[in-house]
Parts: sequence; C-alpha cells; structure tokens
Amino acid sequence: MQTISLTPSSTPAETTFELVLARSQMRLSVGAEESMADVLQLAGVAIETLCEQGVCGTCVTPWLDGTPDHRDSCLSAAEQATHVAVCCARSHSATLTLDL
Repeated sequence: MQTISLTPSSTPAETTFELVLARSQMRLSVGAEESMADVLQLAGVAIETLCEQGVCGTCVTPWLDGTPDHRDSCLSAAEQATHVAVCCARSHSATLTLDL
C-alpha cells in the first residue's frame, strides 16, 4: 500500500517586504529574518514590545493597506481586520502600510 502525504514537505521561506509608514511616508525594508518591530525600532520609530511572540498585544498597531500575515494569538478576527502585531506578523503582499 502506498501512503500519500498531503502536507508540504518543506516550509516556504520568508520573503522580504516593504513597510510603509503612512504618516511620515517612511519606507522600510523588512528582511526575511527580521520582524517589523525590529525594523521600526532600528529606524527610530517608538514601538513598545514585551513578549515578542504575539501573545500580549503590546505591539499591536493599526494597518491601512496590504495583506498582513497574522501570526499572533492576541487579536480576534475582527481586530486583525484593522490591526497587526508587529512583533510577529509578516506580509503576504509586497508592501504593507501601517498607520504610523
């Protein structure tokens, strides 16, 4: 008997995406191994973080455009429609715009 696996054999690699800050029009590149929170902090943008795992909600930030890849456990589906946990989320789209 042959067994067929329906699960992928490898995890897709993270991709780089552009983060746009709507208020300042700053554009930042988020690398495959970086979090949005890290990139924002390195650029001098004040973002509070605590757990850095998407559990506490400290880093939750409003988003305006793009398609976030939510990886948190602190936001409801309704909250994810307007907010993103920048410590752990990625972007499905090439650009993600935050209300910062």
